[in-house]
Amino acid sequence: MRTGMNQPSHEPSVILFDGECTLCDGWVSFLLRHDTRGRFRFAPRQSDAARRLLTPFGVEPDKLGSIALIADTTLYTRSDAILHILARLGLPWRVLSGLSAIPRPIRDRAYALLARNRYRLAGRRDQCRTAGPEDGDRFLR
Repeated sequence: MRTGMNQPSHEPSVILFDGECTLCDGWVSFLLRHDTRGRFRFAPRQSDAARRLLTPFGVEPDKLGSIALIADTTLYTRSDAILHILARLGLPWRVLSGLSAIPRPIRDRAYALLARNRYRLAGRRDQCRTAGPEDGDRFLR
């Protein structure tokens, strides 16, 4: 799903993630390591920040799935979110955004399969990830 708004923004892109998912937590750790330009901010979808950010899009955080990206005035979900994140990371990760050549229904089916089984595959946390001292400014509250 891609949902746009009218006004452009110069804010960093925000990645909304399932804060209880160990697999999603690993993805956030990966992004923190590889986003050397600090292009992304993060918010667990269970947070007040996620609710505030999603209000203009008319989307409830619980209906979001495991990963979403808000970039400028657009909400990207499912495989579109992952591919747009990879494209913004730079090389070598940008090359993987070429997977967008695969039709979205096929990509989204693969994404849904992984998302549906994420707790079984990687486990579930009792509480959302909190920012450490080195990356506290990257997490929204």
